[in-house]
Amino acid sequence: MRIRMTALVCALVLLAATAAVLSGCGTEVITVPGTGVLNTVTASGEGKEATAPDTAEMTFGATAQGAEPKPTLAEASEKADAILATIKQVGIPDTDIQTTGVNLYPQYDYTQGRTPSITGYQASVQVRVTLKDITKIGDTIDAAVEAGATDISGPMWTLSENAEARSVAIEKAVADAKARAEVMAQAAGKSVGEVISLGEAGVSVPIVYGDFSRTAADGAAAPEIAPGTLEVVAHITVVYELK
Repeated sequence: MRIRMTALVCALVLLAATAAVLSGCGTEVITVPGTGVLNTVTASGEGKEATAPDTAEMTFGATAQGAEPKPTLAEASEKADAILATIKQVGIPDTDIQTTGVNLYPQYDYTQGRTPSITGYQASVQVRVTLKDITKIGDTIDAAVEAGATDISGPMWTLSENAEARSVAIEKAVADAKARAEVMAQAAGKSVGEVISLGEAGVSVPIVYGDFSRTAADGAAAPEIAPGTLEVVAHITVVYELK
């Protein structure tokens, strides 16, 4: 009897040692009911909402040409200052007006057979205007042209951060994630429980560039500009408890 007990003890020790060695090869976590470890399902959702843009950006440029660099740049700057002053009269606040470029380039004579020589200078100043009231685009363009703007480009359409469409897209993304989680849970013979975690992967709004551009030579009045629509896309990842 003593010999049998000794053999049993040795077998148990050998089994424990073997298990310890094997445990170094990998770890497998098995969820057992009553252990406190939750079964979960992770689902990603996408939500889309089409809406009209509520913000536009326009860029206005003033150019000048002259024989000397300093006076030429000064002339372009004066034109830009006049554009800024006139745009403000339309009702655009200072915080939505920004000078985005000041350039001065020499003009060369490339007559064949001669060394290129500087014949004068061209200066330009660009002003970017953010229009949070897009109904003022036409008036802003007309005002800029009257003030001496020689180059116009835009609009660049976008959506403000507090736009309702962003929230709607997120709500749709959460609903989409839940629907996907329910399908997976049902396939596994379970049901979706409480939300364990929820994270926003991002809300994207495409920037749409208008094709309106004009130089002073065009001389036409500002056209009617249609904003169209933007599609807001939200991505959400949700982890649910499985019951």
